[in-house]
Amino acid sequence: MPHILIIDDERNVRFLIEKFLEGFTYDSLSTVEEALKNIFEKNINYDLIISDLKLPGKSGIELVKELREKAIDTPILIVSAYTKPEILSELFKFERVDFLSKPFTKEELLSKVKELIDEPKESFDRALRMANEFLNSGDLNKAEKLIKKMFSLSPSSPIPHYLMYELLKKRGNLELANKHLNAAKSLDENIEVKKDAENK
Repeated sequence: MPHILIIDDERNVRFLIEKFLEGFTYDSLSTVEEALKNIFEKNINYDLIISDLKLPGKSGIELVKELREKAIDTPILIVSAYTKPEILSELFKFERVDFLSKPFTKEELLSKVKELIDEPKESFDRALRMANEFLNSGDLNKAEKLIKKMFSLSPSSPIPHYLMYELLKKRGNLELANKHLNAAKSLDENIEVKKDAENK
């Protein structure tokens, strides 16, 4: 059973989420600071974090930043009544982060929860391995389908751009290939070195 962390300073909101998540294992806290203590000091591994945006002390965005900076890739669902475009834009810079606007129904919450928990990192890794195999065997159409899937699974990853560069180079479209290479390098300047290491 997935272990979920709920963070909201309003007890009635926490109670509602707990009620909606009946059947799941969960911890329910009121601050980001308590949550970080559970994660880093008590070494609790969560399958999903559901957090409000505006909280006493650190905010939901600060939670996302701190976890991602420390390479914790747990899926995070931010629930908030604040839906300003700049806030959403900031959130979606990070991988495996989604947003649900308050108020929400049980069905809406459970749909997001299922989506985030079921979105396996393995899907990206599997697509990467298969795309490399198809690139090496020359089956470029199949490789292209997998690379496009990787873009949807991890939009901010440089790896799909690098694979698209390799694919377009094989097709002779050097101008577009170089655009993808530049995009990959803008996301990670060491992408070629890393990619070579993965292929060894």
